[in-house]
Amino acid sequence: MRWLRRVGIALATLVVVLLVASGLYLAWDDLAPVRVAVDVPGAMIDAAGVPTHVEHWPALRPSGRPPLVLVPGFAESTYVFSRLGPRLAADRDVYAYDVRGYGFTAHVGPYDLAADTDQLAGVVGALHLVRPVVLGHSSGVAIALALALRDPGALTGVIAANGDGTPYFGADRSGSGGGGGVRSLVTLPPVGPAVVTAIVRHRGPVRSLVESQCGPGCPVDDAAIDRWRAPFLTPGGVTALLAIARQPLIGLTDDEERRLRVPVAIVFSELDTSFDRDDAAAMAARVRATAVTELPGARHLALLGEPERFAATVTPLLDRLG
Repeated sequence: MRWLRRVGIALATLVVVLLVASGLYLAWDDLAPVRVAVDVPGAMIDAAGVPTHVEHWPALRPSGRPPLVLVPGFAESTYVFSRLGPRLAADRDVYAYDVRGYGFTAHVGPYDLAADTDQLAGVVGALHLVRPVVLGHSSGVAIALALALRDPGALTGVIAANGDGTPYFGADRSGSGGGGGVRSLVTLPPVGPAVVTAIVRHRGPVRSLVESQCGPGCPVDDAAIDRWRAPFLTPGGVTALLAIARQPLIGLTDDEERRLRVPVAIVFSELDTSFDRDDAAAMAARVRATAVTELPGARHLALLGEPERFAATVTPLLDRLG
């Protein structure tokens, strides 16, 4: 019993120290915040009441083809499309925007799929786009498919890149969310905010994360890493990220995907552990995909690390859809 009591006291002491240290670290960060000055191309628009950051790559040779809207995934911004967007704008206008809570879009809740879908519809409306093709990356696929399910006539087609539009966690695929309890524990204040703040204050951890998901072709110089860090170092950036992380992961159910009537094409990377060949095949069966294409040897962020190859893969899909 004495041994158990000592262990209990030690654990309680460790928890108290961790909480106090985290609180002190956040207080210090408030007094000495890190701010990164980066060049942010694009403009702000009102998308369903959300001040939204948008980038535009005009068509080099306008052809009347449907415009393309690019939707980034979890913790991503328009930066992930910065090398891909110009390569897809040969014969059509290409747009990318920051989903609410990420990038340089306003930190405006609620952070759920319905609100994200409203924002995408608002982007399409504010830019006066006529039946665009929407390419979603990672969790951005869910937003693209949700709009296709809500308003099939609004889109020409959807390209699902490195994601199937369903939540990544949870064995029950009849539900539209999962993993909330575990993430709530991990992001518990003040420890969660302190850990994330410590990560984004320094380039090293961010560089390691990017390299692991992007591969050898990815820009990892200081300027590139600062583009990743800058949005989270703005006031409220970490708070918004953690608020999103505490929610169940956005996504459609399998039955909702089976009800889709908009043409869908799928792109997946061979070395992407979050969305592999089996996931792509299962999704293709649900949505009756017009094409499924693999990028051999590529990783989750191939669109940034290998933009030429990614564009060469996507362009025929765009022609097929539109």
